[in-house]
Parts: sequence; C-alpha cells; structure tokens
Amino acid sequence: MNLIKGLVLSVVVGVLAGCNDDDTYTADVSAINLVNSEVDVYWQFEKGHEEMSLTDKNGLLFGEKSDEKMLVQDDSDGNVFAFYGVKGNSLETAIESTRFRFSEHADYVVYTFGRLDNDSAQAAQLGAVKINDDEIASSKYRVIIFHTYVADMGKIDIYMGDEKVAENLEYGDTTNYLDLPIERNELIVVKAGQGANTQNPIAKATLSPQAGDIQLAYITSTSENEGNIKSYKVNKAQ
Repeated sequence: MNLIKGLVLSVVVGVLAGCNDDDTYTADVSAINLVNSEVDVYWQFEKGHEEMSLTDKNGLLFGEKSDEKMLVQDDSDGNVFAFYGVKGNSLETAIESTRFRFSEHADYVVYTFGRLDNDSAQAAQLGAVKINDDEIASSKYRVIIFHTYVADMGKIDIYMGDEKVAENLEYGDTTNYLDLPIERNELIVVKAGQGANTQNPIAKATLSPQAGDIQLAYITSTSENEGNIKSYKVNKAQ
C-alpha cells in the first residue's frame, strides 16, 4: 500500500525517512483535481513562510492533472511536505493545509477530492500517493484504484473483469497496486457483497493500458463520462 495519510491524522505509511548528503529533501510531485470546481494546489515550505503553486497559478479544472515539479526542502521542514488548496485563482483557501511524509525521493501525486463548501464527511480534502515504479513484467500493467466516490454510500467491492481485487473499501481507501495482464482491463465497482455481474454497478469503465503502464484510477461522483472513473497514466518520463 502506497497511500500516504495526512500527518494531521497521525498516520504515516512509507519507508524509513531519508535525505541526501547536504540535508535537502526532494520529491517529484504532480497534482490531480477531483473536486467539481477549479482548484489550485499550493506547496508550503520553510515552516509555512513560503509557498508555490503546483500549476504556476493556472489552477486545475475537474479531472485535470498538473505537470510534475521537483520540490526541494531543507532541514527546517525535513521530509514532511505540506499542501493546501485554493478555489480557482482567488487565493481563497478551500482545502486546509495537510502534511504528508514523503520518506524518500520518488514520484508522488497529491490529489483533491470531496466537495467544496461542505463540512461533513464529504468535505474537500487532500490525499497523496507514492508511485510504485518497480519493474513490471513485460506482459502486464500496474494500476491502483481509489474510492473517492460518495462518503455516505457504504463500502464497495472492486472487480477487474470477473476477479475481485478489493472488498469492503471505505471512502478514501485504495486498493494495493495491482499488476494485471493487459486484457484484464474492465474495472467494475459495486456495493459490497454484490457480484461483478450485478445489473446496477456503481461505476464501470474499460481502461486502455499498454504493457508497462502505471495507472491511477479514481472512482468519482462528479465525472460526466467514463462511467464515473478517471484514470491517469503516470509512467516516469524517459
């Protein structure tokens, strides 16, 4: 599991903390917006005294992904990276600052999900995930699936084709990274306990992977197409 919980929740998932010889801490980070409003994600550093937009202040519409940026922190922040969301280009804080421990130099994606102007369990929030770019078999692709659908809908099961790959996922949870044959690309989301052949799946989409691809697939509640599933290829640029 490579999902990184915000430190405000006092939960850390990762490997041992590390830094290079000159006590700087680095991470290659991109952002995805799954909030149904334009949002920009800002990185805060130097104990919150400095900040930088991950989109060069262009913002992200629903479903958009930013280019990757290399972030460098010194020992004042260590390997704890802080981000917050603003609504459009207004600089009005829409998602409170959340801290994540990026425990080694790697590729990470910070993503927004939930609903703005909502103080329930569906309130907009930030998540983060480390990209697992370990070697993949030549005939397979890798995917991780995120439950960012509706907070009060209950638990879900996830199938790839007729194979159940995760069960009883709650809002905000993810699957593990899955290495699958290219032909196993039909993603089906159902209420927990239902089978893949149910007449009314929550969401259903066919991914289009190529051998060696790494994909993030988000189950969303505001997508107007793609069966309420947004997927992103996140292979490291060659």
